[in-house]
Amino acid sequence: MEFFTIILEKSSSKKVLPDNFVKMMDGHRPQNMKLRQAGNGLRKLWDVEVVFNTDGSMYLDRGWKQFVRTYDLRHGYFLVFRYDDNTTFAVKVFDTTMCRRRYQDDDDASMLCLFFLSIRLCLTPI
Repeated sequence: MEFFTIILEKSSSKKVLPDNFVKMMDGHRPQNMKLRQAGNGLRKLWDVEVVFNTDGSMYLDRGWKQFVRTYDLRHGYFLVFRYDDNTTFAVKVFDTTMCRRRYQDDDDASMLCLFFLSIRLCLTPI
């Protein structure tokens, strides 16, 4: 399942998840989830506490703020969450230019770097 959200608060210590996602969980109430920035494989997983309100709303709580800080998520950023049925979300980050943000630990970005490095080496006179 995938869903998106937009960062609207300047700084938020928790993130509410969509009601349809909670329904899809079919009564399963995990205490923790793992987040990873999409594109970095499984190198860095963030443990995030899951909290449920009395009305059944589900939130990412402790650990969310650190994820936001680490990936410099700002007002207006668009996030796409993909749930892999194993209490893990892969998160794609799009900035206010509507382009996907690339981070140093991206597999895609690393491959692109290697590609340009190989071109540079091929063009360098011996």
